[in-house]
Amino acid sequence: MQIGMKIYYDKATGNIIHNTGEYVGRGHVETTEDQDFASIKELAQRVRETVGVVKLQYGQYSREFAQCDSYRVDPETGELLFTYLNEPNPLEGRMAAVEAGAVDTTKQLENALSRLNETEAQLMDTQVALAESYEELQAAKVELQVTKQETVDAQVAITELYELVMGGQQPESPVEGGETDNG
Repeated sequence: MQIGMKIYYDKATGNIIHNTGEYVGRGHVETTEDQDFASIKELAQRVRETVGVVKLQYGQYSREFAQCDSYRVDPETGELLFTYLNEPNPLEGRMAAVEAGAVDTTKQLENALSRLNETEAQLMDTQVALAESYEELQAAKVELQVTKQETVDAQVAITELYELVMGGQQPESPVEGGETDNG
């Protein structure tokens, strides 16, 4: 069985009164706060209302406890505060890593935003080019329809002329560009 530690502290100062430590094994039974106040000399000598307790899970903050020179409890928040004299604070190392990651993430986001803006500009240019191409295509379509109609009219005129020539008749009016018969 694994039993986490209880840290008893002075509520006014945050100074540690007693740390129960962690236990592993079958013979250990977790004690209540009442049992601790009855059996631990430092607690029995105190007024219970002036003592706070921080309960930790087994292994919680094990790295910090191993590396710190001292610790206390923040009386306002009830959180543990570790002091490191000889070695850097592992939380500072974690914070530095988080900050470095944040800087990298910010750079990546800036690069992505820049690429997005470039892509947006290219998309707008492409949309303008497509609109211009569409307008040119519509104009070409109108020209093609006019040319097609002129071709159909010319084919009809040629067919009518052919029928007249084959029928032996003279056209009623001269064909444009053709010669008139004065005789």
